Amino acid sequence: MDQNQNRSMSTFWIKNIFFTLVFCSGNVFAAGHHAETIFINGSIHTFDQELTVAEAIAIHNGVITLVGSNQEIKESVNEITEVIDLKGKMMMPSFHDAHSHPIWSGVDQLKCVVMESYDIDIMQAQLKECLTSELTKETGWVVGTQLNIGVFPSGNVDKSFLDQISKDIPIYVDAEDGHNGVANSKALEIAGISKETPNPENGIIEKDPVTGEPSGTLREPSAMNLVKSIMPKDNDRLYDEGLYFAQDLAHSFGITASIAAAVGERHMATYKRAADRGELELRIITCLEFGDTLFAQDSADFEQVYRNRAQYSDPRINVDCIKIFIDGVLEGQTGAVLEPYLGTDNYGQLYLEQEVLNAVVTRFDSENIQIHTHAIGDRAVRSTLDAFENAISINGRTDNRHHISHLQMIDEEDIPRFSKLGVAANFQATWALPDEYITDINIPELGIERVNRMYPIGSVFRADGLIVGGSDWAVSTMNPLVAIETAVRRQDPDNRVSGFLNKNESIDLTEILKAYTINAAYLMHLEEYTGSIEAGKSADLIILEKNLYNIPADEISEVKVLQTILEGKTVFRLE
Repeated sequence: MDQNQNRSMSTFWIKNIFFTLVFCSGNVFAAGHHAETIFINGSIHTFDQELTVAEAIAIHNGVITLVGSNQEIKESVNEITEVIDLKGKMMMPSFHDAHSHPIWSGVDQLKCVVMESYDIDIMQAQLKECLTSELTKETGWVVGTQLNIGVFPSGNVDKSFLDQISKDIPIYVDAEDGHNGVANSKALEIAGISKETPNPENGIIEKDPVTGEPSGTLREPSAMNLVKSIMPKDNDRLYDEGLYFAQDLAHSFGITASIAAAVGERHMATYKRAADRGELELRIITCLEFGDTLFAQDSADFEQVYRNRAQYSDPRINVDCIKIFIDGVLEGQTGAVLEPYLGTDNYGQLYLEQEVLNAVVTRFDSENIQIHTHAIGDRAVRSTLDAFENAISINGRTDNRHHISHLQMIDEEDIPRFSKLGVAANFQATWALPDEYITDINIPELGIERVNRMYPIGSVFRADGLIVGGSDWAVSTMNPLVAIETAVRRQDPDNRVSGFLNKNESIDLTEILKAYTINAAYLMHLEEYTGSIEAGKSADLIILEKNLYNIPADEISEVKVLQTILEGKTVFRLE
């Protein structure tokens, strides 16, 4: 069967949306373009091919029916039409987050959160408060999330940091990067981790160089899971609450679609429960985790879950995506690099040998599955591009729209390959600033020259690569406007740290806005239905308190979303 005729469940998903839109718009046109709602007197940035800026739009049954001037749109008014005056406010397509962890991170927000802390004493105080929380009373554990390990030397947190809080209650805290965790002495004891415990495959148990005792820091999931596997399990109620937390947060930032990167069966089931209740108000692509990294999916169950994924499909849930972790992260030196970390012979870790990765990518590409990869180091990026190139040589060109996330380091020779191979560059632009991870960890381990080439968004764009934007929430904020400002300025929007991270890699405001709208919609196979403001498309819209084109770049991150609309329904309004 032809590749483009065999998109199975993705095709079903899109056809459901298509039927709804066509049916509704057909009713509109038959009724003489009369609209349920019109917005007038706006600065409406459509992000269509011509980048049209309109004054007004008309909506009926959740579909945009007309885009044009006030006078043109007013012709669609009848006695039941709601007329909303934008009073010059900026309207644009809603944002699409091309890399997030909605349930995973939503659940984390219901635990002991130490996010946005840069002071060790403050972090300890936040964790100490959790000693008496209801969750601690229920489970007997303090479970923390989003610890900033960048403030610790070499990102190596000693267990004494947690032992000072309690030596009697087991404490485990995930770092904000998702690739490191910290345990106190009691948690290590319960898990049976001692100086004799060997490093698990693709993981590191940090140990004191003198005594050999475990320091408390565990790097990568195989090591982190030595503790997490014995912790009390999260129940379905917590998963549901985590999803609703994430959904509400997404709406407050103007997001109506998200790629859920690295999910397991429980995450897919949670999305489907919400959809069946009529409570899922996000378009979701679930990328089932493949391999032995064990962030979300038990590798032993993968094939069964993959075969049966259709049961979790829904008009708002696309289940035809696979997530593959190619390497780790630079902190802890598990990110795969072409040149060794300074002062070492360590090139980091590739989780899959090239022959294995080639076979895996070719398999899923032939099965019309979108492949979403995590690649931090330049060696990991090259390995991934090589695998995509190999798949093309065997399968021919497909329309699966594969993409690589993070891309902290890309060798200059590999930058043109994104366009050549049709692979999207999925950047988390929030990281493109000189914070502690850059100055205190990356520079000492990699050197200033390599650091100054990090997050080459501008270079990939200038080489005609497709740029899309994702948050990696809760590794960083979900707010697209923070990432957008950072991509434009290459500076810290909070002015907490000074300086630039390679200003030459900045990108124009319009282009980074496209990365979060029409480009991301294209990546999600939704460009015919959303991502721009055009007649016949779904009314997925946001209204901003200020026009992003009329303010200094250093104010972009402060702009508030006043209203978020999904399929013509307001899902968020700033009170």
